[in-house]
Amino acid sequence: MTEKRQSITINFAGVNYRLLVRIQAILALLSLFLLLGAAASLWYARAYRAESAALAGQVSDLAKSQEKLRPVMQEREELAKTLAGMTALLDARRMSWTRLLTGIEEAFPAGIALEKVEFNIKDHTASLEGIANSPEALSSLMIGLQQSQVFTNPLLKRQSMEKGNLAFNVAISYQQPAVVAGPARGQEK
Repeated sequence: MTEKRQSITINFAGVNYRLLVRIQAILALLSLFLLLGAAASLWYARAYRAESAALAGQVSDLAKSQEKLRPVMQEREELAKTLAGMTALLDARRMSWTRLLTGIEEAFPAGIALEKVEFNIKDHTASLEGIANSPEALSSLMIGLQQSQVFTNPLLKRQSMEKGNLAFNVAISYQQPAVVAGPARGQEK
């Protein structure tokens, strides 16, 4: 009968070379992954650089177009100012000073002396300053302004006694009549 002999392995090495071979393989794989990561990073960096250059070109184009638009925007602002001025002139032209002064005259009772009238054409308000002989005369003025068809919101802003008379300041809003469009001046038939 034949017996199988077992082989005897004797390792005279002081280091486990199998372990070193495994570590070397792991380090080689790790180096390969790091190399692939570095290549991917370089590719992304180039892509970002190209995108950055494209964005810088767009910013440059935007700045150039803004410079082209600047004179147009300044012209637009000047036109808006001119239009606002023309609108103010048209409003001033539509303003009926006769109606305003007639309304003031109709609302004023006896015993009131008017010293100053200030009119703000933008918001159609007026400020009336004057002297009343008595509190009753001032009260009659306020009632007359409230009942007027020409004025709204009369407000007694100030009253004080000066030299035996009652000085006052009244703020009122002027109601401009509705403007009916008709032929321009000089074009009437």
